[in-house]
Amino acid sequence: MLKLFLLDALQQGAGSLLVAALAYYLMNIQLLQHLFFVFPELLLLCLAAVLLMGRYSGYRLMELRRFRQMRHVG
Repeated sequence: MLKLFLLDALQQGAGSLLVAALAYYLMNIQLLQHLFFVFPELLLLCLAAVLLMGRYSGYRLMELRRFRQMRHVG
């Protein structure tokens, strides 16, 4: 059981490290730095993409549509 938890922790840690390395690489591309500095509204597009992917820990847009009928119950 302990080996299973250790394997899961290592797998999640490696995934986080990979995502962090990818984000670091993307943030160091000069063209992207220029575009986001000149057009800060592009950050809203990034936020929209995260919301649509459903990885945001708050409300997920798909769930709002999926459970809209529950608002009218009760």
